[in-house]
Amino acid sequence: MGRYHEPILRSTRVTPLPPRFLLLLVALSVSAYTPPPLMRRDVNVQPAAICKTCHLGIAEEWERSSHSKADGTRNRLWGRMYLYSLKETRGATMLACAPCHETVSFVTQDFENIREVSMEGVTCYFCHAIEGPGDPKGIPPYTLDLAKMQGTIRSPQPTPAHGSAHSTYVKSSDYCGGCHEYKNQHGVRIGETLSEWKASKYAKTGVTCQSCHMPGAPGRNSHLAPVRPRVADHSFSHEALEAARPNAATLKLRAERARTGDSLRVFATATNAGWGHSLPTGNDQKIAILRVRVLAESGAVVWENDPFTEWGLSVFGLILADELGQWPAETWNATNVVSDQRIKAGQNARVQYDVPLDGATGPFRVEARLLLRRARPATIEAYGLNEAIYGVERQLAEAALTAP
Repeated sequence: MGRYHEPILRSTRVTPLPPRFLLLLVALSVSAYTPPPLMRRDVNVQPAAICKTCHLGIAEEWERSSHSKADGTRNRLWGRMYLYSLKETRGATMLACAPCHETVSFVTQDFENIREVSMEGVTCYFCHAIEGPGDPKGIPPYTLDLAKMQGTIRSPQPTPAHGSAHSTYVKSSDYCGGCHEYKNQHGVRIGETLSEWKASKYAKTGVTCQSCHMPGAPGRNSHLAPVRPRVADHSFSHEALEAARPNAATLKLRAERARTGDSLRVFATATNAGWGHSLPTGNDQKIAILRVRVLAESGAVVWENDPFTEWGLSVFGLILADELGQWPAETWNATNVVSDQRIKAGQNARVQYDVPLDGATGPFRVEARLLLRRARPATIEAYGLNEAIYGVERQLAEAALTAP
């Protein structure tokens, strides 16, 4: 059994991190990356507040999204892990992680966040400046056209606010996959969302990332624009996703008396019925868990499981190990994968529990829930994160039955 490190933020409180610019110099010296001139003056990248003056509805959706909270000041989980990784690796994780979380900083070289837009995570200007794919080794692998905003409208109306261009790339899954496909500096594949989608039936039938995550509805792209049959939803919300893909995850139960001993045998089958990628997907912190309990006829709890003592049984996710074999390892320290129990698109996982009854008599009610977490409990504790935010367990599916 591996273990987490001791609470590691303690050392960061007494040992100041070097300035981000110095860390960048260390990272660049190790790589072949040549940045554009510091604080580029030929680019006037605007914050979302400027976009909002015309694109009110879309900007308000984006403000509720995880994209708007991707940088280290708003996403404390990523931010604290990232800062510790910079210290531990002497800046090696900067170019591997930050260009997708702090997008504009790596366009304008504003690493001290002098401008408001540099702290907007995955912001409007960056996404709509993506003209097409770039160098496959680039992080992220995009080509940017900072003079035009790329969009899905074939004949965009001219506006003095910015240049406009039609893009087919914006509607492709590769457009999302540039950031949602990730290896650490040791070459271990951490996030494989695009590859998971490409291996699924959805890639073959033309169901893209945007189809599910940006379903949209009739509306206007801006207050000056005509009503269109579909304006993409920029909130990337769970509610919009679940409305577009109902019952994307399902859970079924079966119970029988065990052949030996005073116990009840429970089978739980979790199915990835509608996710276009694995369940869960993304980084190694995201996990799905099964919580199962058995109740007596009176409602008293006869038995319930603890998923975090059953990593090989009730936890679905990616478990990494470091060079010493300790697991679960930090993302940046991982040199190999201990196990990958993410449920692939269209597949299921069947779990068996032998429940001791200790003389209790039936009928029994068996209840199970499939839940999704943003972070593991030990990570929340180690980085001093808010349990009410990062420990939330969002229900994906539930099932119940009565066993005689």
